[in-house]
Formats: sequence, structure tokens, C-alpha cells
Amino acid sequence: MTISLLVVEPDQSVRDQLRSHFQKNQIALSVLYSAVQLASRVELECPSAILLRAESPMIEAREALRQLRLAGYDMPIFVQSSSDEIVDKIVAFELGADDYIVDPVDPHELTARIKRAVQRCNRSLCDAPEIREKVLFGSYQIDFATRRLVRDGCEIPLRSGEFALLKLFASNPMRILTRAMVNSQLGRAESQKASLDVAVCRLRGVIEADPSAPRFIQTLRGRGYMFVPSPESPPSHEVRESAITMHDGMD
Repeated sequence: MTISLLVVEPDQSVRDQLRSHFQKNQIALSVLYSAVQLASRVELECPSAILLRAESPMIEAREALRQLRLAGYDMPIFVQSSSDEIVDKIVAFELGADDYIVDPVDPHELTARIKRAVQRCNRSLCDAPEIREKVLFGSYQIDFATRRLVRDGCEIPLRSGEFALLKLFASNPMRILTRAMVNSQLGRAESQKASLDVAVCRLRGVIEADPSAPRFIQTLRGRGYMFVPSPESPPSHEVRESAITMHDGMD
């Protein structure tokens, strides 16, 4: 699986060196020159991981890190800096950094850290059963411990990919999930658009009374999907219109 890595690095020569190295290690690189627009960039492409350059006074980097975690993004974020001050490390971790890397760092070590963190993140989403509260939506119940979907006491069979997709939606209720976010969290390449369309369509076929007018997994035109666990209220005009428009051959 190719990892998509967003690097925030103002130095062109450093960006070029990283790109050359990562391309040899199945890591697709995209770049930003500063952290100011990081949150909006992540919303568009949702990378597998972020390598964030932070130099004193680190205001921009710290604010970007804070915004991402407050927005609910949970991809691994590596802070890279020439500062080895303990206070800088502590602040970075308190704001949600997964790792703090002090220059200079061997690119092979950096690659190993990134791959390991992304693997852990992907496994936590799709693999082992979880000890957590069951999720109720409509007449359905999701049991994460047994990885079962139940309705009125009867188990509803799901493929592993369908359960992973449902788990992602159910873990992010009432939140817009872009296609890039869904693909990234499920370990899919962004180019697998048609595959995602089919997966969403199949899941809607299981849980929606009328898949052509979905109530639980709603489509927001040009923005992504939203999971609505309590659809008693009618969906908004934008969502309802979008769901009908995109149903044929799309979702």
C-alpha cells in the first residue's frame, strides 16, 4: 500500500531530498511551504501521515497541530525541528503530535517511523475487536467486540470491508467525511474512486430502507458523506437532492 505523506517544509532543497528518498519507498509526497494552510489542505486530501516542520517560535506549527486535532483528524503527525528543548517537545506532544524528531535524522529511520505509525493507525480501524460501547442507529446495533451488526436481535451479515466502512461512519457521526478521508482511513488509494462508490452503495443496500434516498449515509454534494444515526428529522434539502442526484452509478 502506498502511503500518502504531506510534508510541511519551507526549504526547497530539503523537500527535493525527501521526495527523492520517499519515492523509492512507496511513499507519495505532497508538500506545503508553511503550516498556515495546513488544516484546509488536509481537508482536501487527508494524507496518511503529516511531517510538520516546526522552528522557533513555532507559533504557526503549533496552531496548525492544534486545529487538526480539534477537527478530529487522527492521522499520525510527526513534528520535525532543529530544537531539542524539552519544553518544545512537551508542547508538541500535548497538542497531539505522535512523534518529535530532532535534526539531523537519517531518512531511512524517518521512513521506518512513518510506515510503522501508519500501519498501527490502519490496523486500529479495521482489525482487532474493540472493547467499547455498542452504537445504536435506527433499529440497528453495532457490536464492536464481536464485529456484528444486529437488527431486532438478528445478525446482519457484512463483508469485512463493509464492516470497516460502517465502523468508520459510525465512529464519526454528524461529521463530513470527504472521499479522501474515507479512502485514507480505509487504506485505499485515492484513485480507487469507483471502488469506494461500490462499497458505499453496497452498505446502503444493507442498512437503508430505500438506498435511492439514504437516511443514515447521506451524500453532501462536492463535500463527501455524513453519517446520521438518528434520521427521524428529514434530511436537509442539500443532502436529499445530492443523494438522489448521485445515486445512479455513483453511490
